[in-house]
Amino acid sequence: MQLLTLLIFLFDSLGIIQWGGFLIIAVLTFLETGLLIGLIVPGGETLLFTAGILSSTGGIDVKLFTLLIVLIGAGLLGDVSGYFIGKKFGPALNKKKDTWYFKRKYLEATKKYYDEHKYTALIFGKFLPVVRPFNPVLAGMSDMHFLKFLSISGFATIVYISSFTIIGYYLGQKFPEISDYLPWIIPISIAIAIFTVIKQIKKNTSH
Repeated sequence: MQLLTLLIFLFDSLGIIQWGGFLIIAVLTFLETGLLIGLIVPGGETLLFTAGILSSTGGIDVKLFTLLIVLIGAGLLGDVSGYFIGKKFGPALNKKKDTWYFKRKYLEATKKYYDEHKYTALIFGKFLPVVRPFNPVLAGMSDMHFLKFLSISGFATIVYISSFTIIGYYLGQKFPEISDYLPWIIPISIAIAIFTVIKQIKKNTSH
């Protein structure tokens, strides 16, 4: 299942976005942290970057401001969902066995990062593919006050989503021909991201 999802994303991610349009981008942004499947659904930096390019080149019919508001809202809702999953099912997650969408090694790697960085993990963890899906869950498991979590997560979500989306948007405006190369740019970007994740996991598990 993981391999099938990955292959679809690598070779037809642009088609998925264009087929689903604005809605699919928002849903994937929510799912990344909202249902503990951020490691196997198309999401992250590449999705945001691509959304920005498509918005500026007409690939999707939505203005930048609207795109940012909806994606930030979807990302924050995903974090809130992850927080309450951790709060309600925290003990069960600690005992949960590996499944096609849940891997204990990712949770343990995130725990280590979270323990070392505390509140700043919610901000900087947004930019780490392995940490991002589990960060809100650990906040809920640690009984962090919800309003404190919401304020930190809200700030992190705004910075994370805005930065990659705006970069994509202005690159698309400056170089509109870049949209012709997205079928090549996206798989290469994902391959680099996957290599980085695997390298980080090996580093964490070797300690």
